Amino acid sequence: MDFKFIKNADISYYMTDRNGNLTLSALTGFFQDIAIEHSDSAGYTVNKLLELSLGWVITNYHIIIYRMPVYGEKVNIKTWSSSLKHFLAERSFLVTDSNGNDIIRAVSMWSLINLVKRKPEAIPPEMEKAYNVGAASAIKNEKYRILNNRDNIISTFVMTVTRSQTDTNGHTNNIQYAAWASDMVPDDIYNNFKCIDFKINFRAESHANDNIVLKTYQYNNDNEVNIITDILNNDTEKILCTASSVWRN
Repeated sequence: MDFKFIKNADISYYMTDRNGNLTLSALTGFFQDIAIEHSDSAGYTVNKLLELSLGWVITNYHIIIYRMPVYGEKVNIKTWSSSLKHFLAERSFLVTDSNGNDIIRAVSMWSLINLVKRKPEAIPPEMEKAYNVGAASAIKNEKYRILNNRDNIISTFVMTVTRSQTDTNGHTNNIQYAAWASDMVPDDIYNNFKCIDFKINFRAESHANDNIVLKTYQYNNDNEVNIITDILNNDTEKILCTASSVWRN
């Protein structure tokens, strides 16, 4: 039995950075789109979920990057439901190039949310069956842990969430957090190093007109640099999410 949902994708110009590489935010956009398409194919479209007052909310990402695809490249993206338990679902991703080489693999954790109560909702048996759960995880035994050291702060940036950065669930879309975290990577690192690992842990929602602050820390280790960004509500100081990226020279 094939548990995977598969699609082909082209790397468009607007998805790339100054080096012609796919951006992290565009990559998570691909992952979000194929996750929705997989859900659609299982009978749980966005509109269907909204009718049920339900929505999938991502809580964690871990992305391992062997090579970022570049402008004009054609890639194959696979996704599948690795496991479902209570209100949590693990979703895996695999990106291959035109020669069939694995270039990116990722795992993510999602929570089924009751949009009225704003609380997790148990995944019903019929949903588990529809998503065809069964294939092994793309990254085994993932714990989604991020370095807890916050000694070396390199920048602080304050901004306001705009309406265009929110989605049908009423909160800031997860892609925006990936974009913000990428923007906080210093130029000399972003332009001269390659991102080989990206993690993001989501803890709380933000909404249009919320004031947020991004606090970024840098840690060097031999030929690698770890950049960590905490994104907080600037009024309550509550952590909304934490992102970690590892860059190799």
